[in-house]
Amino acid sequence: MSDAPPSLGQRLAPLLGGGFFRPLSRPTAAIYVDCAERLVEAADDGGQVAHAEARLLIREVLVRHPDVQLDEDEGGQFRDLNQRAAQFFNKLIEVRWLQPRRVSLDEHYVLITPSLRRLLHMLRELAEDRPAELKDFAATLRSLCGDLLREGALDPNRLGPEEMRQTVKDLLARAERADDQMHAVETLILQQETAQRASGTAQETLQRFLVEFHAGEHMVCYDALQQAGLLPRLNEARAVVQEALYEPFTKQRLAEGLAKHLDLDATAAYAEAERWLVRLERQIATIPVKQRIIDGRMADFSKLSAARYRYQTEMRGRQSEQVKAYIDASARVDAGKSFADLADEPGMTLLSPTVELFFGLDSLSPRRRSRAAVDLSLAAPPESGDAETAKEEIRRRNLSILTPQRAARFIEKFLPEKGARISTEHLRITVEDDLLDLLAALAFDRGSSGPAQRSVRWRVHPARADFGTEPERIPRDTHSGRLIERFTLERIS
Repeated sequence: MSDAPPSLGQRLAPLLGGGFFRPLSRPTAAIYVDCAERLVEAADDGGQVAHAEARLLIREVLVRHPDVQLDEDEGGQFRDLNQRAAQFFNKLIEVRWLQPRRVSLDEHYVLITPSLRRLLHMLRELAEDRPAELKDFAATLRSLCGDLLREGALDPNRLGPEEMRQTVKDLLARAERADDQMHAVETLILQQETAQRASGTAQETLQRFLVEFHAGEHMVCYDALQQAGLLPRLNEARAVVQEALYEPFTKQRLAEGLAKHLDLDATAAYAEAERWLVRLERQIATIPVKQRIIDGRMADFSKLSAARYRYQTEMRGRQSEQVKAYIDASARVDAGKSFADLADEPGMTLLSPTVELFFGLDSLSPRRRSRAAVDLSLAAPPESGDAETAKEEIRRRNLSILTPQRAARFIEKFLPEKGARISTEHLRITVEDDLLDLLAALAFDRGSSGPAQRSVRWRVHPARADFGTEPERIPRDTHSGRLIERFTLERIS
């Protein structure tokens, strides 16, 4: 483990410890970035700027940001721009964006550190939206697939250590670029979706959906994958990389090149070679996966456009806007006139004998009226005899209530097993309670029974279903002195 190459965090530790990225997290980050960009542009061929000129450039940047509130360590307590520029100059040296260099007593320069140049390059990539670069997406993938599918592309018998390292490094760079372009495609589609949500009219919605979206630069990458047949070739190229990944001689040849170039021992170089090949295989595999995600994004955009258009035409539409515009124009032209006066005007023939316009609170939806509360209090406490009579009446009525529980008890009594069936022809019901249980079974199709509240379900098969057109043929059974049309009960659980 001690011979393993340092991780990304370990390599960045000196920069993180020195506060290299700290200016980007401050409210004045835009000023720091603009200062760095101006200094890089003004640097000479040796990457250095005169001390006085650097402070003057920083002063000009501060003039362009008059509304930004500076902290005290950035010169916020000073009114003089020269003092503020001096504070910013010192901060740039403190975070190692600049490095002072004194040639003589009269010549004092500052150097642009290489890390700052890389940081500015990354920030420009984040800030710039260059969809035109997506046009070479197909060429990038075509060259990547062509080089990998060429005979002996990663053959250790044909490539030397340094040539193998250069080949894999170049393939990695192109695969990373293609992956970044696929992410750019998704970003452009999301931007189109955001703009579509803010469309003001149905015409604008259709224009963006039917014209602008399908003419956008993001369609270049999409069409390249769909029409140029690159997806099958990408799968073949991935298979070549997988074969190289499982080939020890290929990894050994690549490890030899990495060991010489990065000054690694044999074990660390072999592990690094395996990481390179794994990264290349994953990046190639990411492109078809990303393409399927983009398919979903495009489908979502189509659904959003259809919903937006339906809302703007059916829900909101132009009819209400036209009516409002007509009324506003009539109010301006016929100001001060009554409807009686407008009856003789052309185009103002009223179809209603009386006209009433609602305005103010009357034009709003009527307030919902809440139902008055019911008074549940007793007028007078019942006497003891009346209370006992009321309890008896409640108990008697509860015995006659049809509930799922009594229906479930009836089913378990006559149909103890799942799948059992019984017809009213074979039932023997003589008492009133059993008849009420049967009616409960007809009113419900499930219930719970027993202390464990086990669920019971059943189904009713009426004989009327077979003799519906001939009601006189429907058989009837007598139970508890009542005539009932025949039906069959089946327990299903």
